[in-house]
Amino acid sequence: MPSHNFLSESEEMYLVTIRQICEDCIDKPIPIPRIAEHLQVQPVSVNQMVKKLAEEELVEYLPYKGVELTPKGHEISTRILRHRRLWEVFLVKSLEMDLDEADELACQFEHSTTSDLANRLSNFLDNPQVCYHGLPIYSPEEEYETDSGIALSHVNVGQPFHTLRVDTDEGLRTFLADQGVSPGKLGSVLAENASGTIILETAPGNRVTVTKGIAEKIIVEEQHA
Repeated sequence: MPSHNFLSESEEMYLVTIRQICEDCIDKPIPIPRIAEHLQVQPVSVNQMVKKLAEEELVEYLPYKGVELTPKGHEISTRILRHRRLWEVFLVKSLEMDLDEADELACQFEHSTTSDLANRLSNFLDNPQVCYHGLPIYSPEEEYETDSGIALSHVNVGQPFHTLRVDTDEGLRTFLADQGVSPGKLGSVLAENASGTIILETAPGNRVTVTKGIAEKIIVEEQHA
């Protein structure tokens, strides 16, 4: 069974909707009214669901800004979109269904599709990269990539690292990026004091100090010689 089978179809639809509204800018908060408009429901219903998803650590609510997916919410929405778009291709390409009808059925099939079935379906279809709407069909690696890495707070002093993602609010992400701490960037841990504050070097002569709380939200991969 899928690892997200603890979720209801309604919860899954909310995660996918948040992702789809701004799929190429996943770190941008999505306003509650926009989600309500997309799903054609009342904002109060969205607020109730967002509260539930936040309790399950699948979304983060940013007051006066909107909602962002957490890494786990992003992983689940990626998986569901992969399933949906593979079914769409299969129904149109193999069964010659109308695109609108195929899309409607794919939205139903996505919730009960296992990753193994999705992989078999992808192989059968010669591993398509996009669906008939021109949207990406994510690979299994992209589906699980949010599970990789460790928190920067667990990296030993003297250890170089490669940043994978930064799970903070947009303002702090921007600040850290300006300091050289962003996905794809290299760095090393220079020191850590008794309170847990960590000093990083992100470039020769460029040092950045972060608290333990922030370091826990910076996900990295250790670099070894």
